[in-house]
Amino acid sequence: MLKRLLINTGSNVVQLVVSMVVTFLMAPFYLEMMGHHDYGLREMVLALIGYMGMMDLGMRPTVSRFASMHNAHGDREQLIRVYASSLVFMIAIGILLALFFWLWALWFPSILLEQDGSETRKYTLFLMIIGIQVMFAFPRFVSESFLEGLQRYYLKNVINITGTVGISVLSYLYMTPANALLLFTGLSAAFALIKLILFSLMLTPGRVGAIYPDLREFRWPQLREMLQFGSKSFIQGAAQKIETMSDRLVIGALLGPSMVPIYTIPFTLVGYVNSITMTLSHAFMPLFSDLNARGQAHRIKRVYLLSSKVLVGLVLPMGLGVSLVGTPFIEIWMKGQFDPETVNAIIVLIALYIVVPKLNPFASRYLTAINEHGIFARVAPIAALANLGLSVWAVTEIGVIGAALGSVFPVFVVTPIFLRKACHHLGITMSQYVRRCLLPAVIPTLIMGAVVLWLRVEWGLTGYGRIVAAILLGAAIYGLAFWGLAMNRDERQWLVARIRRQPVSDGPPGDD
Repeated sequence: MLKRLLINTGSNVVQLVVSMVVTFLMAPFYLEMMGHHDYGLREMVLALIGYMGMMDLGMRPTVSRFASMHNAHGDREQLIRVYASSLVFMIAIGILLALFFWLWALWFPSILLEQDGSETRKYTLFLMIIGIQVMFAFPRFVSESFLEGLQRYYLKNVINITGTVGISVLSYLYMTPANALLLFTGLSAAFALIKLILFSLMLTPGRVGAIYPDLREFRWPQLREMLQFGSKSFIQGAAQKIETMSDRLVIGALLGPSMVPIYTIPFTLVGYVNSITMTLSHAFMPLFSDLNARGQAHRIKRVYLLSSKVLVGLVLPMGLGVSLVGTPFIEIWMKGQFDPETVNAIIVLIALYIVVPKLNPFASRYLTAINEHGIFARVAPIAALANLGLSVWAVTEIGVIGAALGSVFPVFVVTPIFLRKACHHLGITMSQYVRRCLLPAVIPTLIMGAVVLWLRVEWGLTGYGRIVAAILLGAAIYGLAFWGLAMNRDERQWLVARIRRQPVSDGPPGDD
């Protein structure tokens, strides 16, 4: 179990690191080639596609969960039916959304123009290509989710990494200000088709599962069962889309597309804290589902608590660290194109918005795995609408910073609700979770933060070298403090034994 989890999580981490490096190298280039208007416009359209992703009705996590469950039972017939039923549904959704973009391209492309001019043809082609990309993307989600459910993350990650690097290299070689928007969009659409083909082929070998897209195995009852399960994930996902995607649409609509980059660039940087957390926790949902199907609730509890402690021990220092070094980094990275005070305020607010929910990083994974995720469907939409309403009001009143400010308040309300639900099913109290998983990381984080803040004030983070040195020094101090102050002896011995591949008791240490 642990070996597969480490392989899957490790491959997820490699993919994330590649994405971070590519973003660091290419984002200034893309901004220069596209200009603020087209760059912001692309971000707004991506946000719109994110909203449209809600039309899968929660199918992606549902496919992953059902694949994991039936695989644990060795029921290949049901695996084939799940694949065929979900694939037919997602093909239909992809075609429907593609038609939306194609009709928009034919009738109303002029609304994307920065000003009256002769560039209508460019935006017509842009929307047509977006439609093609969406048409391929939705059926691809099925095979990708199946690979995740079968705990074969490393297979899909190799393709994702190759595509990310390939798009960047081709963009750098052939992109010009005249073709930037269309070239990048075209490469993304081509890669969506390639992933659809390759992910489907990856499921066919016997060692993976010998899963074929046999559409004759489509069953209405199977699809209906999946949609009933997915309805909870759908509402949760819809709320999450509103929270994460609405800000750039609100800014673009109220302040103009050219103002979107000043928000999305800092959000992208801080968002890697969320990406790292999601990457490290992603492989746990099928793991929890597998353990639950085998009736190993006690093992789930042990894995949940130790994994939460370790992941919270990463989230807290990353959130504080990016708040301290983020503004100097962006000032150098984007060559002073943005106001430092505005960037600093956005970074701090977004760090709070991202870090607070991640203090309980496995709640959604665990509750979805045991089919108790209805709490998200009830609470998340209220929080999302509050986020949207506050953001619209704040952007109108104080400008782009208001989008970040409106996102912060709801998370302080909903996070304890989700924590209480997870703790109830784990059989622990909230105070036990806080004591075991949250408090141990506080003192090491404060020690690290004091050191990095001193370096920023007294030394000055005026170049990449100094920023990297501050990060490495802070990470070293934090690592030593966390290992010595936060981890108890049993946890240290268990982790060391696993690293050395020595025999250990079943599952990580924990309370009985």
